Amino acid sequence: MKKQSRKMLVLMAGLLASLNATRAAELIVESDEAYQQRMQWFTDAQFGLFIHYGVYSTLGGEWKGEPVPKYAEWIQRWGKITPEEYIPLAADFHPDNLDADLWVKTAKEAGMNYMVITTKHHEGFCLWDSAFTEYDLGEATDFDRDILGELKAACDKYGLKFGTYYSIIDWHHLSQRAAQSMNQTPMNDKEGYVTYMKAQLKELIDRYDPAIMWFDGDWTKWWTMEDGIDLYNYLRELSPDMIINNRVAKRKEFKKDYGTPENSTPGAALDHIWEACWTVNHSWGFKKSDTNWKSTEVLIQKLIDINTKGGNLLLNVGPQADGSWPEESIRQLREMGAWNQAHTEAVYGTAVVAVPVQSWGKVAQEKGSTAEAGELFIYVFDWPENGRLLLKDVAFGQVEAFTYGREPLPVSVKKNGVEIDISSVTPDPYATVLRLEFSKGWKSMGAAEPALELSGNELILQAQEAKLNGAAIKLVNNAHIGFWTDPAATASWALNIPAPGKYRVKALCSCANGYDGADARLAVGGQVLTARVKPTGGWEQFALLDFGTVNLNQVGATDCILGFGESGSKALFNLKTIIFEPVGQ
Repeated sequence: MKKQSRKMLVLMAGLLASLNATRAAELIVESDEAYQQRMQWFTDAQFGLFIHYGVYSTLGGEWKGEPVPKYAEWIQRWGKITPEEYIPLAADFHPDNLDADLWVKTAKEAGMNYMVITTKHHEGFCLWDSAFTEYDLGEATDFDRDILGELKAACDKYGLKFGTYYSIIDWHHLSQRAAQSMNQTPMNDKEGYVTYMKAQLKELIDRYDPAIMWFDGDWTKWWTMEDGIDLYNYLRELSPDMIINNRVAKRKEFKKDYGTPENSTPGAALDHIWEACWTVNHSWGFKKSDTNWKSTEVLIQKLIDINTKGGNLLLNVGPQADGSWPEESIRQLREMGAWNQAHTEAVYGTAVVAVPVQSWGKVAQEKGSTAEAGELFIYVFDWPENGRLLLKDVAFGQVEAFTYGREPLPVSVKKNGVEIDISSVTPDPYATVLRLEFSKGWKSMGAAEPALELSGNELILQAQEAKLNGAAIKLVNNAHIGFWTDPAATASWALNIPAPGKYRVKALCSCANGYDGADARLAVGGQVLTARVKPTGGWEQFALLDFGTVNLNQVGATDCILGFGESGSKALFNLKTIIFEPVGQ
């Protein structure tokens, strides 16, 4: 396309976008019934594919022969690559081995029902031939295929919904370009950039009719809630049935159309529709040195954990430079698909049920169940050594237990719950699913933990994920860290920060009278927080301990280490969870 024609298109799009921008930032009114109907396919989907693919894929996490730390798609930032060095790299982007049919077929066989691909990440390179930039798959490279069109066609063929990711920040656009890419981009022409962005988004909708528009980069200071609402309204008018994620505005406050916890799974069900995004290894984009592949067991149990809390799992694969997938990621998805296919009802036919947390695994109910009668799915992650599984703190009017294949299992009613004899069952290597049919109602027993008012934007560190160092300290019943008596003992995690910001840190912990008084010391992101441990009424009674606030301004992984501070006691505490709650802007 000639540059003169391009400029005319830009001016025309700019006029249309400017007219839209004058509208008041009031969210389009939609009835709850209409919203639920529009979101129904998404809430039924359970499982989707995320793809991070761009110019960064050609570098594979290395610059000038050296590995660059943190996420591969942020290499321009962490490798301190100047625009003059980075922009020409687009000429090397040649996805010659991208097989759209194979990508989508692999996702379908894994049990995924939708996909989202990074059509424009923070680097600003566009995976389609855009009329509004030359930094795209049209002009910046001699590769001549419409890969988004191919993927859209493959999704239609296999029955997957097609989604497009679009970054609000743009390290290439002249309004934000700087000598060094940073978490926060500068802004010297906001009106011009918003015009550009709206024109490109309309282009994506007109060409590919995406079912999802997935935004990112909302943390930048120049992007306001009002800007996000205006953009949301603009897109809803262009494509009324399209689903838009909450990062179109400020994710800390905005929940439409759904929340997007990243590299973190909420500790409980949320009061809105949500999707947790995770990767098959660590980096989102392809990184040669990243061999930190999650096991199939971890991925399946993560899917179950998310689904039983009412969310979807959006699982990311970073294709190699030529468009092919790393072999390990293909193996992971095939093994997940085999398990999902063997347990279809327990994956796609479930709903959230508010039973007490169980140390051995998860619980969901069959969609047609009521409070009076129905069926529960029991997902066993940790097999009991004695062959007897206790569904703790739950009482039923009448109950029967079965294998997933409906072979009957002995059931005993205990004072503290229901015990199922599973000694005759062969454990599944990833997760064993049982059925519990009940009638005449059920109720929870036992002391309730403090209600965690979760927004879905929290960063959650679970006891089960900690690396423990020191004498005595150990994971108890796969539920909490206990026996924390060694003053040198620590628990550590790799905390993944999806967006820079300020966080309030709280620990869900317990401490018996006479053991309190120690200082808990939390080191994270080069900062140290302390909190004096208070008695909670017993080792089984958990409460929230406030550590105060911390500024975490570097996107990516950072170490988090918890242990004793200066003041000691006979023990620190029992710990279930650390919660990083975003506060402010």
